[in-house]
Amino acid sequence: MKHVLRSLVVMLSLLALDRASAQSLEPGRWRVQTTTLSGPLAPPQIATRCMTQEDVADPTKTFGPQVATENSVCERTEFKLEPFSLSWRLQCKGDLDMDLSAQFIFDSPTRYSALIKTKATMLDRIVHDTMVSISAERIGECR
Repeated sequence: MKHVLRSLVVMLSLLALDRASAQSLEPGRWRVQTTTLSGPLAPPQIATRCMTQEDVADPTKTFGPQVATENSVCERTEFKLEPFSLSWRLQCKGDLDMDLSAQFIFDSPTRYSALIKTKATMLDRIVHDTMVSISAERIGECR
């Protein structure tokens, strides 16, 4: 149980942070604000991240689902990359069942937003159900 919950926390942390970029995004230092819209409410979290040319060149790798689970098998059930958006859905079955989905909108080379939904159940009980909003903007060069 402890390993399963730790896996969920790791996976959620990875998803909540900026993990991708569109081909049109500029490399540099980005300010990323994550706001919880449902579930346990919390103040918005603000982080900065340096995105390299390699990061912005591969939106699938950078913004795609990143999951580290134990005793669960995950399958990407939806995936659509377009010039100004990326959407995906990941479903995991096992000790912890998870359903994760995301929609990234690349507004401009210096701005993007996302909506990420996560639902996790264990023994048919909901143990996590949240929706977070991400807004990010390029704020300068990497230091």
